[in-house]
Amino acid sequence: MSSTATSSKAGATFLWVLGAFASFAVLFYVIQASFATQGAEDPRAPERLANKEEILKAQNELVAKMGLNDPAKKAVIFTKTLETLKGKPAGVSTQVVPGSPTQLKQAAAPAPAAPAPAAPAATPPAN
Repeated sequence: MSSTATSSKAGATFLWVLGAFASFAVLFYVIQASFATQGAEDPRAPERLANKEEILKAQNELVAKMGLNDPAKKAVIFTKTLETLKGKPAGVSTQVVPGSPTQLKQAAAPAPAAPAPAAPAATPPAN
């Protein structure tokens, strides 16, 4: 006997499962399209848009004031800044990176002793 019936059945099952997923996707799309509603309008939206416009205007004024609108001036400023940064000596960072050898040494070191508690204030005798 041949096993062609088994492989044919496996292919049919795969197609049925694929069809079921596709039908659920179509059903979901139809339900979303039918019953979806727009969200409520945010009452603060005009205020936020006004703030955004004010911030963008201030940023554009600062960019223009610094001379960064002109690509040639921008290139000169950035080149000068890059040279300044290259001229600075590299320093040791005090920031500890988790998992680094420094952090592992600090974690292995015993915690510093807590300071002695202050003596309680003497209360005056009650009369």
